[in-house]
Amino acid sequence: MEFKSKSIILVSIVVVVVIAAAGFWYWSQKKSAVPEEPAAEVKDGLGAEVFKKSNNPLSNELPETNPFNVDTNPFR
Repeated sequence: MEFKSKSIILVSIVVVVVIAAAGFWYWSQKKSAVPEEPAAEVKDGLGAEVFKKSNNPLSNELPETNPFNVDTNPFR
């Protein structure tokens, strides 16, 4: 009984390993068959504008701030 139990466990492990190897092989073949498309470049539009602003947020557009000009809070 002990030998039969061990052989069933061993055969089960071998079957699981073979199925896993076959699945991995199938998945890798399927993945490599699909060609990758190059990313499309956006030249104009909101995305390009945001990209330019995020790369150089100042870009000679400094806000006018004067620390000596004291305005009171209108909501007080």
